[in-house]
Amino acid sequence: MVPESSSTKLSFNSFPLGDHHTGYYTGGDSIIDANASWNHFSFQLQPRKILATQVSDLFKVKGLVSFKSTNTYSISNGTRFGYGGRSRDRRGYLTFKLEGFWSESSGKVCMVGTSSGDSKRGNSFNLDAVLKLNNVFNASNISSLVSGSLESLSSKKDENYFQPFSLFMFPKANYKYTLDSIEVDNDFSKGIDAEQGLSLNLNKLSFCSSYSLGGTTRALKLEYSSDCNSAKNCTPISGSSGQLPSIMSLDAIECTHTNEKHRLRVVVAFFDISYWHYNPSFNPKTMLVGEGWWDEKKNSLCVVACHIIGMESSSDGTNVSDCSVRLRLRFPSIWSINYTSTIEGQIWSNKTAKGQGYFKRITFRNEYDDYRVRGEVHGLKYEYSQLDRVKQLCQTPKDVKDKGKRYPDAYSYDMRFDMSVRESNKRVAWGSGAPLTVDDQLYESGVMHFDSYSVSSSSTEILDSDSLNNDSLFNISYKFTMYLMSYSTLSDRNSLFNLSYENVKISAEGIYDVGAGNLCMVGCRDLSSNNGTPKAHSMDCEILMKFQFPSIDSIDGSRIKGSIESRRKKSDPLYFKSLDLSATAYYTEAARRNLWRMDMEVLMALVSTTLACVFVVLQLYHVKKHPNVLPFISLIMMSVLTLGYMIPLILNFEAVLTQNPNKRNFVIGNVGIWLEVNEISVRMITMVAFLLQSRLLYLTWSSRKSDQSNKGLLIVERKAAYVTLPLYAAGLLIALLLKLKKDRDTASFGQVYRQNPSSWDNFKSYGGLVSDGFLLPQIILNLFSNMEENVLSCSFYFGTTFVRLLPHAYDLYRAQNYASQDDNGSYYYAEPSEDFYSTAWDIVIPLGGILFAIIIYLQQRFGAHYILPRRFKGSKVYEKVPDSEAEVETTNM
Repeated sequence: MVPESSSTKLSFNSFPLGDHHTGYYTGGDSIIDANASWNHFSFQLQPRKILATQVSDLFKVKGLVSFKSTNTYSISNGTRFGYGGRSRDRRGYLTFKLEGFWSESSGKVCMVGTSSGDSKRGNSFNLDAVLKLNNVFNASNISSLVSGSLESLSSKKDENYFQPFSLFMFPKANYKYTLDSIEVDNDFSKGIDAEQGLSLNLNKLSFCSSYSLGGTTRALKLEYSSDCNSAKNCTPISGSSGQLPSIMSLDAIECTHTNEKHRLRVVVAFFDISYWHYNPSFNPKTMLVGEGWWDEKKNSLCVVACHIIGMESSSDGTNVSDCSVRLRLRFPSIWSINYTSTIEGQIWSNKTAKGQGYFKRITFRNEYDDYRVRGEVHGLKYEYSQLDRVKQLCQTPKDVKDKGKRYPDAYSYDMRFDMSVRESNKRVAWGSGAPLTVDDQLYESGVMHFDSYSVSSSSTEILDSDSLNNDSLFNISYKFTMYLMSYSTLSDRNSLFNLSYENVKISAEGIYDVGAGNLCMVGCRDLSSNNGTPKAHSMDCEILMKFQFPSIDSIDGSRIKGSIESRRKKSDPLYFKSLDLSATAYYTEAARRNLWRMDMEVLMALVSTTLACVFVVLQLYHVKKHPNVLPFISLIMMSVLTLGYMIPLILNFEAVLTQNPNKRNFVIGNVGIWLEVNEISVRMITMVAFLLQSRLLYLTWSSRKSDQSNKGLLIVERKAAYVTLPLYAAGLLIALLLKLKKDRDTASFGQVYRQNPSSWDNFKSYGGLVSDGFLLPQIILNLFSNMEENVLSCSFYFGTTFVRLLPHAYDLYRAQNYASQDDNGSYYYAEPSEDFYSTAWDIVIPLGGILFAIIIYLQQRFGAHYILPRRFKGSKVYEKVPDSEAEVETTNM
């Protein structure tokens, strides 16, 4: 391809492909995990590695060529979204280190090099290859394409042989725009509707950084004329299956500002909607390359696009020709219930109907609304057209408002919601709804813009506050999208989703009554033909939608209830069964209240844990002052209290190691940082409490081992254990059985995707119950020993009881004042998801804890058997040895 020559010196000539250039490839299936369609590769030039040679127009170059495929899969161990499992990215990746020569006059590149690594089969390899490129010149235009190949230098019988890669790139060096002409301007001046789009605030810098133009405009939905059912004369590309593509993407290759014009180079790709979602990869048969410019007079983007010819067998001989395709894109200045897209346009051919390559005009609009696109345009208007029908269909009785309740503000973020869709009492779909406009203001992520937007009326007068004689009524427009569940099977021909190829989109407008929380609207849905081909201006506007919002003051987890009904007769082909909608109401005011609750819970956790430390210190002081009582403290009670502090520390440590997504994922703004800091403080204080409690346990155990005269207490402790431990075991068994029953009774669709609790979490709730009744082992030990000493300080057992029962009292308060958060990890104190936090348990457990504390007080004041009936009381008291003989070593305490 090129001559070989010795290098002479460092060259300052720039390589036409630049330091980094991307392209597309096919082939190489034997060494990389790629499919039959095109994928990306990158050509990276090593800096300062362009050397001049003894031949004037020949240069020595060094660089890297890297290939990657687009195939991915994940392993999630049967859990939704990979939670609890392993996610693995199987992107095939392969890099060749190459060096060779570039002929500036012929535009040819020849480089050789090697690559080592693991094949897609897991085998190691060492590959020798040659890279060949054509048309690498210092200047380029629309017809310039860089093509080539990467071939193995091994024989076909060699194990390191691989199938050739075919390469393809769009050059960028010194590009010259050639398609903008007077004839082309005439093509864009005729046959197009006169309505202008919205203007952009453009300058030399902002145009190319504009989100809608400088980047990739993806998922533009194509709409064909009513007589188009096949690819013949209806599309600019020739698909192999003959099916009409439904999605188009507009990729900007390069953007410049030349001759006082904003220009860009684009790749226009067409996809079938099912193929688009899984692998939107490069296919030259279904794409065009073109030049575009922004027409500031008509506020539209004009594009002349050309076909890529000659890539059926290999990339050699590939060229660009037949630049007969025209494309116009704009930002519509007027919205209505039928047109709510931020981007729309048309594609057509400048050929006659009998000419080869002619196709009928295609319209397109953006499939998915993007608020960032709205931010780049100014002057948008919305025209209400269905309010007269809404007034007739949404008659509400007077004086039905509850003046004691408040409902979401029409301009607030609370008007957005995600919803569950039920048909014939079965959940079949999920969706979302968000306002477009409220009265004369455009709704944008819950922030209303008071300037640059207006709303007007076309066929009916706006029903403003004065005309409706009620200050609580607002004109409102909405946009809904509903997606069919993957497992849903619809056999009913009257289902709303039977006429939908993928999803259902409904635009609606109506009236929102903020005084009663009622929303009533007339809706229009997009229609598609039975074969999934989208048709232009195909709408069904005989739809009635009603919603009832719960009160803002509600704390019982109320839901938004709604319905969608068809106004058509059952015999009408467009009639569909009514749908029931429901959504959880996440109000911003409730979120603010919960932020305050979270702050209070962190503070309560800090105070409670600190108090627990104080009470343990007081008990340590008590046993230091009265060392003779140490042998009479229950080891089981000390162990329960120690484990009560140790288990939360272990669970937190487990959460840090496993990065559990359900742990503390509820963060709003900068509040998350404050919560993290205070949560660390709680853990540190819990660690201090654990160490203090461990010290008390150690002293108790040491007193039993060192006090030879009190060996009888070990027998007493053993008897108490024979009673206490079976009680705990029986309680654990009952708790597990109740939990299994509860899980079966509460199983629902929404809980299928929740992560199952860990083994520690399953025991945490029962461990909390045991810790709440921590005095039970001491009571039983006192009964067996019949001890009359003040073994426990009053501050310790009453104070620790208070600390253990305070969460239950707070849980009762929280249930009456805060909405449930569905166990989303926002609870830092008295987590309600645990089995023993409920109204009944919050009453029973505190009463039981107070009873145990009173029993300990009576036992230590009047004797251990004082609480027993008279006939069960014994006269024998445990014989104590003199204090001098029973003194326990308490140094280093």
